[in-house]
Amino acid sequence: MERIHVAVRARPLSLEDAKTSPWRISGNSIFIPNHSFKFEFDKIFNEHCKTVEVYETHIKEIVAAAVRGFNGTVFAYGQTNSGKTHTMRGSKTEPGVIPQAVHDLFRMIEKVSIPLHLVEPGYVASAH
Repeated sequence: MERIHVAVRARPLSLEDAKTSPWRISGNSIFIPNHSFKFEFDKIFNEHCKTVEVYETHIKEIVAAAVRGFNGTVFAYGQTNSGKTHTMRGSKTEPGVIPQAVHDLFRMIEKVSIPLHLVEPGYVASAH
């Protein structure tokens, strides 16, 4: 937890987008075939992954560190309609990382022997 992790969650492409997109994913890289550049990430979640996988892979440890007294940030960035809100808020059938983090935060606090915790979560949403 001593560095920044950068992960990408690929959203399912429409049939039309799948036909026209030049981008390809292989392992933890995104590239355009026959070009000399590629973008490497700590983790790329494919278009079929569930939000719980995203949460368990990176975010759960940030929540656990917060209970131990360390600050943590989860930052979702991407173009409009790329799935940020779905990943962060989720739905009734697939909770996002925020409800999962809140659930785990209070579960973890109940288990520690320190009797007092001050929890100050923050959430900022921007349309820009």
